[in-house]
Amino acid sequence: MPVVETRAVAKTYEGFCLNAQPYVDLSRPLSGFVWVLPAIDLMCILALPLLGAALGQATEYLPHYLLFWAILAVFSLGLSASHGGYAPGGRWRQGGIAAICFLATAVALLGLAVLLNHPGILLRHWTLLELAATPALLVFSHATLPPRAPAAATAAGATLVVCYDHCPADLDLALAERKLPSRIAGVLYLSGFREAGAWPALRDPAELFRNFSSEAVQDVVFVHHPQLEAFNQAPQKELLQELLAYPARIWLAFDLSANLPEVLRARAGGCKLLPVVTDELVTSHHMVKRGFDVVVASLLLMLCAPLLAFLAALVRLSGSGPVVFRQSRVGAQGRPFTVLKFRTMRHEPGHGFAQARPGDARVTRIGRFLRRTSLDELLQLVNVVRGEMSLVGPRPHAPETMVEGISFENALKLYRLRHRVKPGITGLAQVRGQRGETRTLPALEHRLASDLEYIQNWSVGLDIEILLRTLPVPFGHANAC
Repeated sequence: MPVVETRAVAKTYEGFCLNAQPYVDLSRPLSGFVWVLPAIDLMCILALPLLGAALGQATEYLPHYLLFWAILAVFSLGLSASHGGYAPGGRWRQGGIAAICFLATAVALLGLAVLLNHPGILLRHWTLLELAATPALLVFSHATLPPRAPAAATAAGATLVVCYDHCPADLDLALAERKLPSRIAGVLYLSGFREAGAWPALRDPAELFRNFSSEAVQDVVFVHHPQLEAFNQAPQKELLQELLAYPARIWLAFDLSANLPEVLRARAGGCKLLPVVTDELVTSHHMVKRGFDVVVASLLLMLCAPLLAFLAALVRLSGSGPVVFRQSRVGAQGRPFTVLKFRTMRHEPGHGFAQARPGDARVTRIGRFLRRTSLDELLQLVNVVRGEMSLVGPRPHAPETMVEGISFENALKLYRLRHRVKPGITGLAQVRGQRGETRTLPALEHRLASDLEYIQNWSVGLDIEILLRTLPVPFGHANAC
């Protein structure tokens, strides 16, 4: 597939550049003062409502007014906690997460209040002041707090190292400084020479790639060496291209020990890491995209609640089995997650996975309607709110999905590029009609090309355009089954 492997991939990665900011792991909890930040955020959110109540702005509806903002604060704190707002990291970043989570929760709940006609909740000027001032207050409160000492623990998982003929002596210190997994699963020596050391040597690139699944690899470190200056002309160019297609962070290590005074070397080590490709791709962790996803998905869930209940009743009446179908799919960074859908097939315990085909006898009558209209995927709005999916992105597939007898990931080596972003309920490939069963390799190539085009050109405007174009697509589409 020359077009996908050269033009599309080159365009996808032309926006990548060396980012000197250290990677921050937001998955670990705070080591102390766990409730300080949430308590401060709670006070920031409730400050103006309490002030408005004290000034008599909500006398008639005071209990409902205060209860509303208390519920909003709880949901906002929970959403912020689920997105790393209280994990170790930069204060500005934490404040931004708290502000966006507050706005997303406020817009969703205020929209619900308007639909349910609760005038006591909306105090016009006070509500507008709350929406304008509270995000700034949250950011300011986070930014002015004193910095915390970084946690000493390193991340779970494993690291792979690629070097020419030797590894820096204090590579372990450099890994700890960047909060990378300290366990090195293997070292690939490009020169063919294998130094005796504590870390296992890998025989060839094939063994390195096998480690990605067996060792839960999250990071690959390339050790800089003068012999690798001609890297583009060397056979190792293909190795780097393959690594870029894996959902792992890639780092470049420099051994500076010969140029550092002993006092500095003893204090911080002589090996330094620079990020080349991290998992902070714009469409995975961009706060604007995440805020857009949360607001729109939350509103859609509330608006569609009666429809979801009706569809659940229809699925229950269609036959025995669970109403909700759960299946493991591959998500961002290659991590599995459980996707939610309404069940559309007969319940057959013990039967293995098989992709649905047009006219599949296993599909129920109600299921056929749900599939043709894509209403069976409405439940994935829950996956979006939980942070496992995005509204727009590459569609997630089950690991065992096959094309021409080969799994998707083995059929196209660049297929793993899709795992660098969150999967979506809809995507550019779907609005172009590339949906339903994928029978041939060319069809899979076209899907991948559309997904890479979306990743490279992402914007909120593009997400909105794809969502609007999605509305008429499901109905009567020939590929739906």
